[in-house]
Amino acid sequence: MKKVIVIGAGVAGLSTAIFLQKAGFDVHLYEKNDHVGGLCSGYYVKGHYIDHCLHWLMGTHPTSEYYQLWSEVGVFSDEVKMISLPTLGEFIYKGEKISFDRDIKKGEKDWLKYAPEDKKAIKKFFNAVEDVSSLMNYVLTPKENKKKMELIKTLPSSLHIYASMKETREEYSKRFKNKTLQFAIRNAQTGYNNMFFFMDLYGIFTKGNADVPSGGALYMTKRMEEKFLSLGGHLYLNTKVDEIVTHKDIAKGIEINGRITHADEVVSCLDPHYTLNILLNNKYQNEKLDRIERNIKNYPISSAYCLYVTIEGDISNIAVPTCLYVEDFQVGAHNADSILIRPYGFDKEYFVKDNKTVVSIFIDQNQDDYLYFKSLDRSKYTAERNRIDKRIIEEIEKQFPYTKGKIEILDHFSPLELKKHTNTSYGALQGYSFAPKGSYYTLKTTLKELSNFHMCSQWNRAIGGTPTALEYGYKVAKEITNKYQPKKK
Repeated sequence: MKKVIVIGAGVAGLSTAIFLQKAGFDVHLYEKNDHVGGLCSGYYVKGHYIDHCLHWLMGTHPTSEYYQLWSEVGVFSDEVKMISLPTLGEFIYKGEKISFDRDIKKGEKDWLKYAPEDKKAIKKFFNAVEDVSSLMNYVLTPKENKKKMELIKTLPSSLHIYASMKETREEYSKRFKNKTLQFAIRNAQTGYNNMFFFMDLYGIFTKGNADVPSGGALYMTKRMEEKFLSLGGHLYLNTKVDEIVTHKDIAKGIEINGRITHADEVVSCLDPHYTLNILLNNKYQNEKLDRIERNIKNYPISSAYCLYVTIEGDISNIAVPTCLYVEDFQVGAHNADSILIRPYGFDKEYFVKDNKTVVSIFIDQNQDDYLYFKSLDRSKYTAERNRIDKRIIEEIEKQFPYTKGKIEILDHFSPLELKKHTNTSYGALQGYSFAPKGSYYTLKTTLKELSNFHMCSQWNRAIGGTPTALEYGYKVAKEITNKYQPKKK
């Protein structure tokens, strides 16, 4: 039985480990933290559960290719309740509201009624989303991805869709006259991705392929952990890998506290920057990664300033999520014009306790914001976080006066804490964005200098996220499995 070492027990590491263990390998999975999940995790503070990651999960429709993969790694089962949110978001601009409704026909009708002056732009937008949604399934190979792009050419809105690939959401929003619609489009999705990826997300959402598993990220990754262990896998928590040991063209194994553990194959499921620079001691280069880093303005990092609170009482009239317009609010290196509020009352079993609902608040951040926070000394950094938290609470109380005096802070962190927890570059929540002046990219899972080493994470493809981590876990496991299968005569 061939032995495989997998480093990092996030979604990519757990997926890789499960698929390899199923294929008959002896898999040893190492995680530096005391829990699995990586970025896709949750935890308890003052008895309240905080979901650190999962806003919705791509691949929840039974016809999706991802649905089968999620089921194989233990995420879905008959016992797991799936929650369908009614809207992708409600956007409030100076007292005016508009939503991205799950029912796309209703959404279009509401927009037309609200802003008849934008009839032409609204029609084009919703037609494009509906066309994209007809290609609901994500696909698993570059060849099939290329096929999907070819299929887009056959759609009635193909020119509009292709144009959206070269527009930021802010640029696209200028097609509309109505200020509230502009605000909604501009802030329609977290991160710094172009308009096409929001159309794709909204289309997937309207088809029921982006729901929320009850219990969110913590319990989702716990099920993956249980699946791996039930197959006979070996999991080592609180175990930080110091180095990947190499000799000539072979990854011999890993070093932990001066002790070397050997393996036939080594897979790193961490941020590739950390893998190459720290675990492999800068011995090897990835030209594409280096090129992206040199042009990072065209490939911005998506991170966030996060505040978690409880709000006492009935807050069921606050939509999931709600995006509020704010003015003159510096967060990190830039001025934010919105805060994204996500009340978790839709999953009462986990997120409502003692008449208090857990609420997360996100503000987009990028590499410049990380560097800004990093430049502050400890006292200034603490003061800055307190200022930001106070302003966020004031904005919520101003918009929803009945919450005044009923908000309690549970936790908060900037990109700095995210980096410390996960070792991600700039404290990223996702991989590099596919900005209009950049280009769509994929990173190879192998290094030409090492014959038995693989890199697998959400960073392997533009934007990343949990579906990419799952997909590349499957692909790397398949690559290793194929390597050891007897060759056909």
